[in-house]
Amino acid sequence: MDEFKTVWNSDFFGVTVGELAIAAIVMFLFILMRKFFAQTVIARLKRWAKLTESDVDDQIIKALQQPLMFLFFILGLSFAVQWISFGVHAEETLIRIIKSLIAFTIFWTGFRLVDPISIFFDRLLVKLAGPVANEVKNYLLKFLKIFLVGSGVVAVLAQWGIDPWPYFAGIGVLSLPFAFAAKDTVSNLFGGVKLILIDRVFQVGDWIEAPSIGQGTVEAITLSTVKIRKFSKAVQVVPNGVIANGPITNWTRMSNRRIKMDIGLVYSTTSEQFERILDRLRTFIADDDRVDHDVIEMVHVVAFNASSIDINLYYFTKTKDWVAWRGIIEEHMLAFMKIVEEEGSSFAFPSQSIYIEGATEPMLDPLGALAQPQESK
Repeated sequence: MDEFKTVWNSDFFGVTVGELAIAAIVMFLFILMRKFFAQTVIARLKRWAKLTESDVDDQIIKALQQPLMFLFFILGLSFAVQWISFGVHAEETLIRIIKSLIAFTIFWTGFRLVDPISIFFDRLLVKLAGPVANEVKNYLLKFLKIFLVGSGVVAVLAQWGIDPWPYFAGIGVLSLPFAFAAKDTVSNLFGGVKLILIDRVFQVGDWIEAPSIGQGTVEAITLSTVKIRKFSKAVQVVPNGVIANGPITNWTRMSNRRIKMDIGLVYSTTSEQFERILDRLRTFIADDDRVDHDVIEMVHVVAFNASSIDINLYYFTKTKDWVAWRGIIEEHMLAFMKIVEEEGSSFAFPSQSIYIEGATEPMLDPLGALAQPQESK
């Protein structure tokens, strides 16, 4: 018995064997509690989560499992430190270790929860970011994870009285060459944010026109590039920074499609014929339900040209569909031709008339076309 007491009270680096044994027992008890917690509480939470339709709760429980299990190790270590009478310096070091582990566990838990919790923000991101919602989400998740890792490092170092900011400043200085090398990438990224998230200039499927790309249909959008399907069916990938530096016309967002044309009639058309033709053209347009009558409609004689007297027609259709619009133009042009023919006039074409002194009729030029009257020499 005396030998047992001797061993029990023997000193080992300032700590008796008895205190070490008690600390070991405490740690063992917390390990058993950890196993019990995993087999009962965690297992039951997993079973309950499987009963729900969503898998978000399953992912959250899975993310929390390891940090919660690690807490038992921290608690066991804390109780063990309380049972052992360490020296002042040793106890201070152990307390800092425990505080560091607590800080690490907090930010580790946040890091693991980022992915499962992010699903709750998907709807908001779709509303804000539209076609690049997934890409924006990935960037935000990466940024948040880097922020948590950095914050965790700062929190752990703070427990040891270390100020990390001078080191971060040094890293910032060393990263300047990389920043210069990546300036185009950053420009494209911010160009994408401006075009897509702030200005919302276009979206997938829009027909756009810009000096850097000409015309085409937007096929895919990322935060750094836009994929354009040209009307030749070729694909053009343009950095967002390039597109953002010039004017952009979004033809898809037009409210109406415009019809604008000039009809040139021969000079032999009388004023009475012009009045009837103008009246019939205006009536035809006014009676067509495919024309948007809430927008301006104009049919006027506008110019005396070299070979014709021109009527300008200017109005808008209700449809924005390109094929339907072309069909309307075709029907209207055929109807306008019929109106002109029925009123006894005809369409003019470039011509010249040569008048010879003493002649009663104009002569045809060698090409057989009537020409502009000229004085003979």
